[in-house]
Amino acid sequence: MEKKNFISKSLYSYAGTILFFLFFVILFRDFLYTYRLQIEKFFPYYAYQDQIEYYLTGDDSFDIKSPMNLRFLGLFLQFIIYKVIPCIELNNLNIDGYGYKNYVCATFSSALMNYISLCAYLSVTFVYCSRKLNLSLAESFLTVLLSYIYIDHIEAFTLDRISILYLLIIFYFLDNKKISFFLIIFSALVNEKIIFILGGIFFIRIILEKDKKYNLYIVLTIISAMIAILIFYVYSIYLEHGYFQSDQKDGLYDTYFSRGLERITLMFTSKSGLSNALLPLILAIAPYLISLIVKTKKVFYSKFDFLIPISMLAFTAGGGMEQTGRYVMYTMPLWLPIFAQQIIFILDYPQSRKNV
Repeated sequence: MEKKNFISKSLYSYAGTILFFLFFVILFRDFLYTYRLQIEKFFPYYAYQDQIEYYLTGDDSFDIKSPMNLRFLGLFLQFIIYKVIPCIELNNLNIDGYGYKNYVCATFSSALMNYISLCAYLSVTFVYCSRKLNLSLAESFLTVLLSYIYIDHIEAFTLDRISILYLLIIFYFLDNKKISFFLIIFSALVNEKIIFILGGIFFIRIILEKDKKYNLYIVLTIISAMIAILIFYVYSIYLEHGYFQSDQKDGLYDTYFSRGLERITLMFTSKSGLSNALLPLILAIAPYLISLIVKTKKVFYSKFDFLIPISMLAFTAGGGMEQTGRYVMYTMPLWLPIFAQQIIFILDYPQSRKNV
């Protein structure tokens, strides 16, 4: 009996690591599939792997421009993979017309980083739900399953996966001030959307929920935002490297205020807007609407958190309506555990009702 308990405790202690390697093996076909789609450019996407060629050659034509080239964590990790891990080349590739010398191996590095990020995100999700949110085994695994489904709404070829993974890691360590201090400040080198989401969360906790324990975190988030803005200003403006479409008259970022509202309203007036923007937004706020009816035992969120997914429309104004689903899904570590808990509650309603 003691031996059995020891084994169970050991497995629980290393659950995240075990799940990561399990996912890495089981989902490997997912990697090969997305790798081929990425390398043959089956879908249009922003080619972050070109930055590897820029690092290698210094050729400005491969520089992916700011703010994309200032998301250093993902860019450096894919470059390290390029340098350290042997490249796997696929058979029967059709890359005529857009391949360059290191294109295949650069794309492999990007695809592998995204696959590792996917497996890590799923495993950290389970650990976060079971240890930090104290969800049941069924609720934790369902959150993992939903995460694997919903993550299709974000780009599999860019830096979305590693950015969402980083945000989830911050959530995991929020009860550790020393680690969270470093993680929040370092967000400036990962993705500006992380800073935006954290700012929204801490604003809700401090201003609307009157929870003063988050005071330090909002200060750290503001510092991180200032660092990100400073890096962007120095690189793009002071050093005159420019930014994405800054050389165009009607560039996306330069028309943020003049056409931003138009881009947001397109989600209601076009077919692509319904599928790429409105549907993901509804999926994101649905758990908060359901919570008005379904009363579960554990409440680990604020009733105002629905504002976070909606606030991501601020990025739609600059990035375009087609990207809204991606932006909204950055917030899924917040609401997918809620949704999983509600599903388990509904499926097991008679028993759940006794425990509430």
